Amino acid sequence: MKKLFKLEYGSLKTPPMTDEMLKELKELEKMSDDEIDFSDIPPQDLSKSEGEFFYLNSLKLPKEKIYTAVDKDIIVWLKQKGKGYQKRLNSVLRWAKLNGCPIENF
Repeated sequence: MKKLFKLEYGSLKTPPMTDEMLKELKELEKMSDDEIDFSDIPPQDLSKSEGEFFYLNSLKLPKEKIYTAVDKDIIVWLKQKGKGYQKRLNSVLRWAKLNGCPIENF
């Protein structure tokens, strides 16, 4: 089983690499792209990812409960896909943060 890494708030650093990982990377560096077998990697169309942050969603970042009012049309939009609207709201906010949404204008 893979070891999970505990991250502190504000720390999104890459987890340390093991000796085995470093060895594999060195072997891959020696190979040309044509020699690397990518067949076991599923195709990904990031333009259709619907704002999902797969790596970030896999991390157990600390949460803080807040209570606020959100416009009804926004909640309806988030609930369109069913359960998990709070996770989607967090993903939308993270996307805005990572893409430089200017909050000082609001």
